Order: sequence, then C-alpha cells, then structure tokens
Amino acid sequence: MLGGLINRKKKEDRTFSVMVVSDSAADLSFVKTTLEASGYIVYAASDSAAALAMLDEVDMPDIFIGDFLDPETDGTHFVGKIQVRFGKSTVSPVVFLLDSPEDEEVARTMGVNDILPKPLEAQALLNCVQSILEGETQD
Repeated sequence: MLGGLINRKKKEDRTFSVMVVSDSAADLSFVKTTLEASGYIVYAASDSAAALAMLDEVDMPDIFIGDFLDPETDGTHFVGKIQVRFGKSTVSPVVFLLDSPEDEEVARTMGVNDILPKPLEAQALLNCVQSILEGETQD
C-alpha cells in the first residue's frame, strides 16, 4: 500500500508537503518521522507562532496537522490566523490531533478535514494524509 502511495507521487513528479504544529515533542517527532519515511516534505513547528513565521519562508503546505489543544494557542486560533492570512477558501486541508473525544465536535464545527485521536498510530496517520491528498488532487 505504501509503495503505491510513493509511486503515485513519483508519477506525478510532485512531492507533497505537510506542516505539523504541536507542543508535544513526541507527537511532533512521530508525525515528522512517519511522514518523511513515506516521502513527504515535513515542516515542523512547536507552536503556532513558529508555524506562522515558517509560512513566510515556504510555500503553503498541502496539509496542516496540528494539536487541537495547545497551552499557548489552540488549533482553532491557529486555523483562524491562517484563514485570515491566506483567505478562507485557499487554506490547505487541516487535520486536528485530539486529546479527548469531547474535542471532536468543536473541531468538526471548525471545518477541519479530519481528526486523529491520540495516541497516534502510523497507519491511521498515513491513511488520513493519503485520503485527503487523493481528494485534493482529483479536483
């Protein structure tokens, strides 16, 4: 299955990028390592301020993955900032990492494309990213 994903990327001659924002060093490392091993370019930031600064230096990633709850700035605040900065309709898909099932309803009202519960699982992460990218590239 992963071979098909990697081959698909090679056929299109495009490598997809993902920005990951998490205050958890373990989650950040897990997502970065998992996605890079599957051929993605990963931009990692430990908070939303660092992510916003990084967006000044790189093209908009194909997907944003971030903590729903963050001690400094929660995911809803970050999504709001990138929507204002880039325009609501031009922001790449967003996936929230959830600490509890109660957060799902609020996350869904934000219009996120998907959610992933913690603790994270590699296959669920890869399936989520692949599914979103397939939907985006078919349009």
